[in-house]
Amino acid sequence: MPKERFYFTGNSLSRLSVFSALGAIIRGKSKRCLSESRKLLAEHFKVNQNQVFLFSAGRMSVYAMLKSLRLDPQDEVIVVGYTCVVLTNAVKFAGQPLKYVDIDMANCNADTDLLRQMISARTKVLILPHNFGIPYQDIGKIKEEFPHIVIIEDVAHSFGSKDKKGQFCGTIGDAAFFSLEYSKPISSGMGGAMIINNPKLLPAFQSDFKNTETAKTFVALRILLSLSAMVLTRSKKTSFFYINNLRFMRYSKLGYATSKQEVQGIKPEKYPTRIHPFLSCFLVPQLRNISSINRRKTETINQYSNLLSKFKSIQPIDTTSTVLIRYPILFDRTVNLDQINSLRAEAISRGYRFGEWFNDVVHPKGSYRYMYKEGSCEVGEFVAERILNLPVNAFHSLDEKELLELENLIRKHGIS
Repeated sequence: MPKERFYFTGNSLSRLSVFSALGAIIRGKSKRCLSESRKLLAEHFKVNQNQVFLFSAGRMSVYAMLKSLRLDPQDEVIVVGYTCVVLTNAVKFAGQPLKYVDIDMANCNADTDLLRQMISARTKVLILPHNFGIPYQDIGKIKEEFPHIVIIEDVAHSFGSKDKKGQFCGTIGDAAFFSLEYSKPISSGMGGAMIINNPKLLPAFQSDFKNTETAKTFVALRILLSLSAMVLTRSKKTSFFYINNLRFMRYSKLGYATSKQEVQGIKPEKYPTRIHPFLSCFLVPQLRNISSINRRKTETINQYSNLLSKFKSIQPIDTTSTVLIRYPILFDRTVNLDQINSLRAEAISRGYRFGEWFNDVVHPKGSYRYMYKEGSCEVGEFVAERILNLPVNAFHSLDEKELLELENLIRKHGIS
């Protein structure tokens, strides 16, 4: 079994932070951590605490927002045709029709011209992502042109990126949601945050939130166990234990992950719920150290940029004011799918397990594609077939030897 070289989970969470979180829970400090998490989030994004809401998942906050808007059944939501199934299912669960806009290959975000053409009198909400942490630069323009439409930023991949005006992703639209899932920029195992920037949206949302239940303790304990075990066994020297720990957690059902039913479009029984205070204890040490965490990630991003700039067939990324969650490797048409698949297979045999965000316009491949018609997002479909990505982990950066090995691995498959 090859040593695992890449780690996509808990990329801002150190072992010390895990022990700190567990200590806070044991000492009965979890409610204080919940309050401090909201305070630290508000301070980071320079908003008031009453604008910050913590849920058991980012998509639950989207569902809550859509319900709070009191939309008519025919009111449409537009999402980008390069996204995750749990987001589109949140729209489905809210009962709203959905349309997909294709992406711009240069940044994997919405194609603004196509978005303008798609907006109709029935369009009431736009959900616009900053995929991989790459800022979508046209939210301000769209808001000026269509002030009556609610814009929700999808900031699941970003925690620190800024647009060209210097605004944090998450503070530009009417509202924004963040994911706190295992593999996201800041992790509590499972969880999500909603920031509401438009004060007109606050009263209804606050009212609904007051009536939202907190996640059950036994669910929180499964998530806590999964996240702790993943981070504490994660290292190049202990990859055997890391891999087998994940298998044990999966087969024993002690671990926690999104259910297959939800992926296939079936609404969970408890949806939405607030985040359990136990899990907020993992957020506090990360948020306290977010500046140094993002500096480390930026160093890794620069390493990848320097390496991948040597390849003419890989799409370059503007990393100015950008903190990526993963570094996307997007191959142009000069690289065929056989080369990409061959590269992926050999990488796995060497312990380089590339990430596959997103392997479909509605990720993961084979999941429920709510109202998606094949061929309607041609660029998204093209990109999903030929993208790989590298982890941006604050505690597991690659050394020069490994970067050279990665370069040689790519070149070995005829990619230049």
